Amino acid sequence: MQSKKPMAAERAITLKQGLIRVCLAAFGLVAALTGPVSADINVTQLANQGVMITDGETRILIDALVVEPYSVYGGLPEDVRPMFDNLTGPFSAIDLVLISHRHHEHNQPAYACQFMQKSGQSRLKTSEQVIGLMRERCRDLVTTDPRVEVIDPLHASPVVFEVKGAKVTVFPLSHGTQSYARIENFGHLIEMGGVRILHIGDAAMSAEDFALAGLDSVDIDVALVPFWFFQPGPGGEVVNRFLGASRKIAVHIPPSEMDEVKAYMSESFPEVLILTKTLDKASFAPIPKTNP
Repeated sequence: MQSKKPMAAERAITLKQGLIRVCLAAFGLVAALTGPVSADINVTQLANQGVMITDGETRILIDALVVEPYSVYGGLPEDVRPMFDNLTGPFSAIDLVLISHRHHEHNQPAYACQFMQKSGQSRLKTSEQVIGLMRERCRDLVTTDPRVEVIDPLHASPVVFEVKGAKVTVFPLSHGTQSYARIENFGHLIEMGGVRILHIGDAAMSAEDFALAGLDSVDIDVALVPFWFFQPGPGGEVVNRFLGASRKIAVHIPPSEMDEVKAYMSESFPEVLILTKTLDKASFAPIPKTNP
């Protein structure tokens, strides 16, 4: 695959080809992109695994309502905190908020309530476990506001919807075994501006679970992958079999481990991008695709 934008003639051919089909066999469906307008996609790093994704029109937050440090993981720097409080910068004009699971380095209920109460246009779609924690802080909001929606995707029936031209597919990915097996963790596939971006939350390094999710049948352009998948162990098989995106970003890196992780990744996986600081940004141009 090419990594540069298609020329005008190539773009015209691509548009004439009609539907770009994405096989989601284990999902029990076939999703189609109906010739979206290509655009550069920006991914902005926020706290921990939180990102803002935009094509310049649609703006989506994933795991981004995190403000304070939690355990070994970081929060928003002092100079960025006012942006969250005032809904400016990467927190302005957000169309959709997605949250992978209830752990506090991925979502902080008090701040999630604050954000949704201030934002009049943002829609929030997440699990009952996440909403349950928010309900303790802002019961009226989560029980009466139609912008807040509990979703319950299954492997056989993912939740698929569109927001301002972006297509979102939400599906379960196991958080692990024993006590972690009870944690609902969602993967999110965002199709925007001709680019497919995958965010897997805190998915367990289980090849069987990724196969059950059908990710061996998905053509991914950009994958946001927790850094430990690149360490020796079972994560390597998952990355090779299911996260074969041409462009990968290592995420979920504790601030105290950033230098160590960067040194290891630069030697062993130099092609994988790391967004070191909050507000660091990566831009991705669409890759021309042809029908199978």
